[in-house]
Amino acid sequence: MGNRSKHRMAGPILPADLSISTCALRRVLDYEPRDLTISIEAGFPFLELQKLLAANGQMIALDPPFADRATIGGVVSSNSSGPLRRAYGTARDLVIGMTFATLEGKLVKSGGMVVKNVAGLDMGKLLIGSFGTLAAITSLNFRLHSIPETTQTFLFTFPDVDSALVKRNSILRSVLQPLALDLLSPAAAVRVARRGFVLALRAGGSETVLNRYRRELDGAEALLAADDAVFWRTVQEFTPEFLARQPDGVVMRISTPLQGMPALLKLIANPFICRAANGITYVYASSWGAASRLWETGAQLGLRAVIEFAPDAVRESEELWRILPADGPEWEAFVMMERVKQMFDPGHLLNRNRLYGRI
Repeated sequence: MGNRSKHRMAGPILPADLSISTCALRRVLDYEPRDLTISIEAGFPFLELQKLLAANGQMIALDPPFADRATIGGVVSSNSSGPLRRAYGTARDLVIGMTFATLEGKLVKSGGMVVKNVAGLDMGKLLIGSFGTLAAITSLNFRLHSIPETTQTFLFTFPDVDSALVKRNSILRSVLQPLALDLLSPAAAVRVARRGFVLALRAGGSETVLNRYRRELDGAEALLAADDAVFWRTVQEFTPEFLARQPDGVVMRISTPLQGMPALLKLIANPFICRAANGITYVYASSWGAASRLWETGAQLGLRAVIEFAPDAVRESEELWRILPADGPEWEAFVMMERVKQMFDPGHLLNRNRLYGRI
């Protein structure tokens, strides 16, 4: 474990004879600002790392929830990301190397300190999103990005989800390349003091670039610089704040193709936030009873979904990760994942069931 910021995430934390924390691993091993690369130990606090990089106008292009408490190893082990996923991808796109400790006591190095590594098996990629079920990440190498010169947020408000998605589609077909493009349901938009369905676009770059956005997005509400940061901080930390207000709360993550989003969103009666350009929807329910109706409907429709956060009682008793029918490619991928688990941890000693109750 790292700093336990996501202890309510994924599968249950089962009793163990021994717990190992990475929090003492907090050294910068190698930092080359001109090469846009850094090697950092896994226990380094995420927010502290971003502040260190910001001194050189750089960043790790991730904006996960629980940023103020997370370690960089925890962010990668849970494959956490936020609105910036639209422009930069996830940890899989940013990690260029890592070192991890196996059950045999070996330190294995994968990748390196260059952005373009040679082709071949990158074992480190297996550990991203594995929740510590395969090995313990001890250090990580990242490609860095320059912090945008300036950013600005543009908001569109709609009375219905169809109108919001029509606007989303027109933006995706345009020449614009936003940093983030999120859709908030009316219940979620209340947290940012807005009404209706809110389509939020964040642009970054020079003043010339932002002027192009202002022309193309005529009619949008343009936030001032100070409000821009506050708005996206609220969206980024929506999940932790929801769970703090709702001790029995459940967060479901549903993945669909972009063209499948209209049908999905019309099924959702709960608050939701969509990564509208990525097809990822986070649904917020006050209890398992409120979440289970959508969960069962999703099963009938074959939706790809996981229960991302839930109380211990739910995580110990309910299905958390829906694997599609056994004749499909997802089932074949799951079978391969089980084989990888057997290869790394044949005794099933590491974080049993932490991978959404399945591995």
